[in-house]
Amino acid sequence: MMSITMNPDLTSDEIQILQTMWELKALGTRTMAIGSLASNTTNVLDKGTIERVRRLEARGLITTKNEAGGELLALSPLGAAFVRQLQDRQLGDLNRGP
Repeated sequence: MMSITMNPDLTSDEIQILQTMWELKALGTRTMAIGSLASNTTNVLDKGTIERVRRLEARGLITTKNEAGGELLALSPLGAAFVRQLQDRQLGDLNRGP
């Protein structure tokens, strides 16, 4: 069985953004406002957050679209797969114990 490991060298803040989007079910056509992202993470919406969102978008992990009310975000299929793999890895670590 072949195991594919995605390791796109993400920062902890970028991983937190992806996990927050997963928890809020911002997947595919279910989008969330960029302002909601900031209110649901430990970061405030600042230039750094916007840059992290742009970097995640450039890597194909999230999609963005502009609406009249502002910018909307969603995990791409690749982003969702990355979060799932991360969760599986964390569960595996828990099963192995200290």
